[in-house]
Amino acid sequence: MKNSSHTLSIVTIACFLIFGITSGLSAKEFGFYLHGGVTYWDGFDEPEFESGSDLPGFSIDYELDGSRAQLSLGVGLHTNETWSFEAFYVSTPEQVISATDWELPPIEPGGDPVILSWNSSVKQTIGGVSAIYDLYVNENLSLFGKVGIAFVRHTSETNTSSSSHPNVRFSGLIPSNLTEEEDTQEVLGGIGARVPIRQGDASLTFTYQFIETDDDRETSFEIGFQWNL
Repeated sequence: MKNSSHTLSIVTIACFLIFGITSGLSAKEFGFYLHGGVTYWDGFDEPEFESGSDLPGFSIDYELDGSRAQLSLGVGLHTNETWSFEAFYVSTPEQVISATDWELPPIEPGGDPVILSWNSSVKQTIGGVSAIYDLYVNENLSLFGKVGIAFVRHTSETNTSSSSHPNVRFSGLIPSNLTEEEDTQEVLGGIGARVPIRQGDASLTFTYQFIETDDDRETSFEIGFQWNL
């Protein structure tokens, strides 16, 4: 959300840079196409931690494991010169939250306090379908909007260890190793521009897109290549 205006300006600049070197845009006929690109996720800012973060010695770290730029793939069908339907797949960078020096009461009276370290990672893989509407501005430029449904699989892994009691298992209190998966359906939307290459047999696309979730809106920017079969 914070970088949305910056992302939209990149779309505009990129379109004008390529505008003068591309061939005319031909009207799309009924048929299939392949789509590939790179999606850059500009969200995933560090979350705000409140409960327990001010305890003495207790610290929480947040990082993204892997690149914000992820490969995106799709296959679609042109029904006419304005409407298309597309199935797509993309993933997000892995989010890692680590907590160290979490102090708990002693296991036995008079014993040493239990010092725990906790690590949790979350990653989303996204597949979905969308309807795309093209508005032809001229032979060198087409603007489009899309809306659809994203099927999101959230995979989380949690690991807990103790530096003070390395041989003690805390499975009854806190799971030491836990993997969970959850599937959700989210609303997907996007706007973008398309410029032709190779006499209209292929095109470059520049798209600002978002997935609306219950918690927040995750935004991304994609540079794509589309080949008409």
